[in-house]
Amino acid sequence: MASLLLIDDHPLVEVALEAACLNAPIPLQLYAAGDEAQARQLLQQHHIDLIVLDIGLPDSDGLELLRRLRARHPQCPVLIYSAQQSRHTLLSAASLGAAGYVVKSQSMAQLLSAILAVLGGQQAFPPLPERIALPLTEKEQQIVALLVRGLSNIQIGEQLHISNKTVSTHKKNILEKTGVQSVVELAELWKAQQ
Repeated sequence: MASLLLIDDHPLVEVALEAACLNAPIPLQLYAAGDEAQARQLLQQHHIDLIVLDIGLPDSDGLELLRRLRARHPQCPVLIYSAQQSRHTLLSAASLGAAGYVVKSQSMAQLLSAILAVLGGQQAFPPLPERIALPLTEKEQQIVALLVRGLSNIQIGEQLHISNKTVSTHKKNILEKTGVQSVVELAELWKAQQ
């Protein structure tokens, strides 16, 4: 019997997943935690084969929690089950060691299928190209590379022989094209591409 730990603050998710587990081709034992503290306690008390983690928990940063879980329990795969479906979040989860990613708008059968795949040693990510080509011009790519190194608009302007206002315009265009909200997110996306 495989043991699952669901970390999600919505009780209905637990009920739905429990019902789905009854239809699984292998016996599944489900434990559920509404927050990180409960999850830690259950991980100490039980042998867990797979963690199903909602990264949209109200009391913690889900990606940071994923990082901690992977560090403390490296032998236990973590499958992300989240309402967040941005490419950035998915890439971040993958780079932090998640074994798969299922969006909550998908059916419970798809979540169960992903759980079985991960228990079978596979990954369960939605189809994505191996490398997502960022739709940036050569100049924008130069600017991103310098932004990621922590240079200011003025320093970038001096290095590329353009005004800092031009750098600012490029930066605005880069954020729009990539769909990220901040330079920090842009840096994570850029690193995932390298």
